Formats: sequence, C-alpha cells, structure tokens
Amino acid sequence: MRVATLVLLWTATAEVVINKEKKCTKFKCYGRKDMAPRSPYFAPRGDNACPEGASPHLATCCAKRDACAGICGITEDACQKAFNACYAHVCEAVDDFDENARCLKDGKIGSDWPWRGGCTFHAAQQKLSCRCEARKDAAARRKQVLEHVYKRYGGDASKVDELLIRADTPKLFAQLILRLAGKFPTLLSDTRPPAEPKPKKKAPPSEPAPPEEAPPAEAEVEVDDVAAAEEDEDDVIDLDAGEL
Repeated sequence: MRVATLVLLWTATAEVVINKEKKCTKFKCYGRKDMAPRSPYFAPRGDNACPEGASPHLATCCAKRDACAGICGITEDACQKAFNACYAHVCEAVDDFDENARCLKDGKIGSDWPWRGGCTFHAAQQKLSCRCEARKDAAARRKQVLEHVYKRYGGDASKVDELLIRADTPKLFAQLILRLAGKFPTLLSDTRPPAEPKPKKKAPPSEPAPPEEAPPAEAEVEVDDVAAAEEDEDDVIDLDAGEL
C-alpha cells in the first residue's frame, strides 16, 4: 500500500515537471522593423470567464489577464504578475472567511498553472495584436495609441511626449500600457465602438427622355471621324472599376 502511494505521488510530481513550460517565445520583427500595436483598444477576446469552478470574485482578474496578453510587446511573466496583484487585492476585500480562503486558493492556482494553455495562448494573442513596421513608423504608431488613450479616458495628454521618451521600445511601451490600466480602470475592457454607417449618396435626378426622332440616313464616315471617335472612347471612365 505504501509503495503504491509513493508511486502515485511520484507520477503526480513527474506530471507537474513535464507540464511546466519554458519561457514563452516572443513575437519578433526582423530587419529594421519594430512591433507596433494594431489597435488602441485592449478589450480581451472571447468570453474571458475564469475557469469553471473558480471563485466568482476573480472574474475581473481573469478578464484583465486575458486582455493583458493582447497588449503588443507584453511578456507572459508581466501578465502573470499583474494577475497575482489583482487577485491579492480582490480577495483582500472579501469579508467572508470561507470565501476569502477560496478566493486566495483559486487565485494561486491560476497563478501557478499555465494560463489558457500557456505560451500558445499568449503567442496567439500577440500575433493578433502586433504588426511589424519601420522603426520610425512604429514609434509614430505608439504615440498615436498613447494620445488616443489619454484623450479617451480624460488624462493629461501633455505627458505623452515625456512618457514616450522613457517607453521608447515595444517592451517598455507595453509595460506603460499595463500601468495605465491602473490609472484608467476601463482601459482593458473598453471595446472599439461600431463604425458609423456611411451616408448614402443621393441619385442624380433623372432627365426626361428626348422625343423619338426618325433615324438619320446613313452617311459615309470619313477615316478622320473614326479616329476621333476612338480617342473619345479613351476618355470614358469605368465607374464600376473602384473608387476614384
């Protein structure tokens, strides 16, 4: 009996070691290109619910954890640390003793085990959230995103240039966005508003049809007249070929 128990314990320990993942592969850009965020909105994708059976008090932390993975340039470790800080803060506010213990226990489980499949999930979110651009264009894109954040959430936009001097790489910029989520609580849950419908173009008023006339008598067409007609056809624009 004792031998069987030891075998089971060893097997469980071995599974933990096997399932422990290495450092996540980072999204990279090659040549003279840098990562740039695709969007200034960071709402998480999917239903963002905690794993089944987890404490309901962790719902906010699970959603923010998913959103964190979609911040272009952020690391898996940074998102995990943010989740740890979140669940510790949330659980501290739970007054009921049993619920507090459950919240802390489930939060620690969420911290210790690979999140949503670990590196695979994180890498997929980074691929959806990042694009590679020339370094100058990537820097301009980061500025555009930061200006949008401060404008949308009522921050002091005069700080943008100073912050960008310190957060001048994709990784540092990602950490800045994560810190700003503490300043602007809805940053990691806000979604892009739906596009406004384009106004329909009014059709020009139709002109009355000209009265029918008797067909003119056929006449000989000179060679010069044919050349002029062909030149006129070159000036016709095909409106169905696309926007002008």
